[in-house]
Amino acid sequence: MSDRIRKIVIVGGGTSGWTTACYLNTVLATPNTDEAVSITLIESKDIGVIGVGEATLAHIKKVMSAIGIDEGDFMRCCDGTFKNAIRFDNFRAKGETFWHPFTQLSHVNDFAMINLWLAARRDGYTGSYAEAVAQDPAMCERFLAPKRASDAPYDGLVNYAYHIDTIKLGRYLRDLGKQRGVHHVVDLVTDTGRDEAGNITHVHTEEHGDIAGDLFIDCSGFRALLLNQVLEEPFRSFSDVLFNDNAVAMRVPNPEGQRDIRPFTTCSAQEAGWIWNIPLHQRTGVGHVYSSAHIDKDAAEQALRDYVGPANEGLEANHIAMRIGRSERAWVNNVVSIGLSGGFIEPLESTGIYLVELGLTLLRDHFPTKSTMATFAKRYNRHMASYYDEIRDFITMHYCLTDRTDTDYWRLCHDHPAIPDSLLEKLDLWRTRLPTENDLDYTSDLPAFSAVSYNYILAGMDQLPENPLPAEAMQDLGLAKAVFEDRRKGIAATIAEAPYHMDMLDQIHGGG
Repeated sequence: MSDRIRKIVIVGGGTSGWTTACYLNTVLATPNTDEAVSITLIESKDIGVIGVGEATLAHIKKVMSAIGIDEGDFMRCCDGTFKNAIRFDNFRAKGETFWHPFTQLSHVNDFAMINLWLAARRDGYTGSYAEAVAQDPAMCERFLAPKRASDAPYDGLVNYAYHIDTIKLGRYLRDLGKQRGVHHVVDLVTDTGRDEAGNITHVHTEEHGDIAGDLFIDCSGFRALLLNQVLEEPFRSFSDVLFNDNAVAMRVPNPEGQRDIRPFTTCSAQEAGWIWNIPLHQRTGVGHVYSSAHIDKDAAEQALRDYVGPANEGLEANHIAMRIGRSERAWVNNVVSIGLSGGFIEPLESTGIYLVELGLTLLRDHFPTKSTMATFAKRYNRHMASYYDEIRDFITMHYCLTDRTDTDYWRLCHDHPAIPDSLLEKLDLWRTRLPTENDLDYTSDLPAFSAVSYNYILAGMDQLPENPLPAEAMQDLGLAKAVFEDRRKGIAATIAEAPYHMDMLDQIHGGG
């Protein structure tokens, strides 16, 4: 009997299921038909897809490129726009804003930019850290695109991601996957078969009977049909750390002829949560993420409608209960969970699709034979757990560092009762010196957020050491001033080359 994995069965469609199908179909492709791997995806027409306007991280470019998808086709298929950064409004204090850009410039002449900035600020330098270091905030404020028409696919003047319609993306990938040989079964999984070792041998469907497999991928969303229900893998809730557990979302049509589509995501803090604003080409996705312990669903929906204004009239609101946390293990026996089935950390910082991409990249690097399944699963689980926990800590920073105490919700965040020990240790360290990559707990080299990102948030929340590191403090302040003057000129040069966001979208989407 062959030791190779020959049959992969994916349970669940949507963005996570079809991204999984297309990616594995690509990376496991082989011209030798004797080594071919068959991929079957089962999805039910009766189970709705959680689809909203969604922001992404820059890692998505690598995955779409690996699948072999043309960037323009990708953006057209999902009503896409560019994302240069995230703007946070009212998180530290009412009326204050800070940026989390994609630019990851960290050192100049072996000195950390953040410490040079502290030294310069000590001598009277004004301006935020993000605006001093990165081009992105200035580009966002001028509604500029991150790339030119002449730039290579998935490359540009600066790093970037996208705003996309996830339902449209799922349909696009479904059609692509079927064209490339993925077997599509529209049916309801009603039962499973297991062998003596506990591995799933087949799933039973209402109309197609038993569908056998060697490796099963659980993409069934929050239900986690295979991982949590069949294999009974425990789920570790993060609700004691992250208080938001619900969201209500709306799709708001863009005004006809609109030219000021933002190339950035906006997160606006509210009395008991925050509202996302994700501008697509034809519409804008808005959603209120909130704590049900502090506001009920009707009041949360009304707050969202008030945010939208008159354009909300007649629009349907989609209420979503969120399961915040992760399964103890993402890979159990011959079942790997991808996407919401494995875990979810609330939408702040756009990690939903990233965790799908991360899981697939790690699965590629740990793709097993039948005999190596347990060994590879152990390493995979260690990696995924470290990523989920590190991202949990990163998101928690946006709340526990707030100065706001104006509502019960923000008082709870300010006086946070359950900051993870892993984050408390880092915050204690960062009171004396700012983050370096050695401070982070990832066990692999695919981080969602580097030390540079931590510095953007700490600077934005005004949680900085009083002084830079001694080595930087001893430097001539002229060095710091020269570095940031040079950055100012570099930012201006990039701005001069960048096209208007809507002009670039016209070329991609065929308008204008």
